[in-house]
Amino acid sequence: MTLRRFTKSVDGTIPIPALLYDDEELLSSQEGVGIYDGLQKSPNHQSGTVHVTTHRLFFISTQQAFAYSFAMDLSYVGQTDYYAGLFKSSAKVTLYILPSLTVAADSDASDGLDTPFASWECEVCAYRNPPGLSPAAARVCGLCGIPRDSVPAPIAAPSPHQLLSSLPASSSAPSLLPPSSSSGSHRRQPSTIACPACTFLNHPSLPSCEMCSTDLPRPTAPLSMKSAPSSRPASPDSSDNGDDASLRLIKISFRKGGVQAFYNILRRSLKSKAWEAGPGNSTASALTDPSTTDANRSGITGILRNVENTAQGRETDMNNAFQDLEALSVKAKDMMRLAADLNERLTASSTTAATASSAFADDALVPSTEPEEATFIRSSLSQLGLQMANTPVTLDMMNDERRWIEQLARELAGVLQGAPSAREAHGMMKERGIIALDEVWGGWNRARGVALIPPATLLQVVPHLPTCTNPTIRIRTFASGLSVLHTPPYTHVAFAARLSGLLALSGPKTTTEVAQDERITVGLAAEMIAAVEADGDICRDDEACMIKGGGAEVRFWGNVFHGYVWDGQARTEADDVSY
Repeated sequence: MTLRRFTKSVDGTIPIPALLYDDEELLSSQEGVGIYDGLQKSPNHQSGTVHVTTHRLFFISTQQAFAYSFAMDLSYVGQTDYYAGLFKSSAKVTLYILPSLTVAADSDASDGLDTPFASWECEVCAYRNPPGLSPAAARVCGLCGIPRDSVPAPIAAPSPHQLLSSLPASSSAPSLLPPSSSSGSHRRQPSTIACPACTFLNHPSLPSCEMCSTDLPRPTAPLSMKSAPSSRPASPDSSDNGDDASLRLIKISFRKGGVQAFYNILRRSLKSKAWEAGPGNSTASALTDPSTTDANRSGITGILRNVENTAQGRETDMNNAFQDLEALSVKAKDMMRLAADLNERLTASSTTAATASSAFADDALVPSTEPEEATFIRSSLSQLGLQMANTPVTLDMMNDERRWIEQLARELAGVLQGAPSAREAHGMMKERGIIALDEVWGGWNRARGVALIPPATLLQVVPHLPTCTNPTIRIRTFASGLSVLHTPPYTHVAFAARLSGLLALSGPKTTTEVAQDERITVGLAAEMIAAVEADGDICRDDEACMIKGGGAEVRFWGNVFHGYVWDGQARTEADDVSY
């Protein structure tokens, strides 16, 4: 039978990751599947889970995982087929075994060399290769690439399974009677007949399929009912005939869906042929000359190529990891959008409920409580880090760039002055009337999380702030190039008038004293004082110019010379007019 010849029994009680080779990777799994051995259902494999890896196909039985679980090498599969199912017939994936492997499978089953789980030492570089590699990778040295010397298989008594599976390939096969006469006496009347079109199991008395009306194959009558002589060995079962194409297949029946995704992954695994990573493998040894591949992996060249392949694989893994991060970023944006939508709905619902409660209780104090579902959703969003009331505005949310800039201006206004609906505004300028633009950029990006804003976009947003803020926030750039955002009390005219009045009432002031009075930094105070001095409203008294003991500091005075009428100036002007 196909399952007996091309599969190996595994212990299904062991987790699948523990059954894999070191260079093997699990690709996909699907529950609720059954196995067809050829065209007939395998009675012991009708409920289980199928796993596909880069090298093998696993079936783990649900009922008796230890006895009826098996693994099959994907190198045996030469062709696949897909059936979507019809009515009560489940979807199926058919695996056709390569004809050239029918004899090779029997010889591999009888071979006593177990390379995957054996450690061996290379005779060239003395490197001890670790166990757990796939058969292809275990046949060559992992360091120098020299193939492992062939070890003669131990002589062991052939098992009945080996005798039975080797009969079709033996030289005595032609001496047997024709299959129709030898197996006819052992053939029993089948209890059901599988439809060749939809695989529905029909009663043997029906001439056509009960589901699709396709003509059913009729069992051939035995030519002779005589039993074989006792001196002649028993004829092999017709199901072991590897030359019959209809019997060299395995069907996987998917009774719980998932066939399309599993079939796509299986095809990709078959196309990649990861089991051919090593030069020596039973599948390709008859088709390719291993000497050319061994030469490429031997010596210093092989070691350098091995290191290069390792580095290239590491780079590929890093690129895949970055692609996964990009996909995660896209998913994170969707989650943030969903969280914002949920928060807005919960806020609206809570506001409506509070309004309704206050309407029915005029004199009583009704506490504003949220439903249990709303509390659970808010706590879940908080644990996921999605507790932001509003998601950051991004360009992909808006079709128009101008509208996007306006939305960013509203968002920045909320960062600077706080939410308008909040009782107490907690923005960056809650107690400050002026702030540097670089500090605004850093605080805004910190509030946006991963959706960062470049400085060029910030400069486009700032001119729209006056229409979105109250009191109005504007941008100002000093002569040194420093840009700040300020409220109306910190405009040039307002500050100049306030500084002139301070100097007139309190006398000269230093830059540090002005900074303390205005509650701003010393550097920012120096920039603003320099702008007022450039207009001629104040003048400086530099004590460092005179010889004096102790420290010296610049003091600013009100400019009493500005607008002063000197003696003779009025007369000179009158004389000029008279002339």
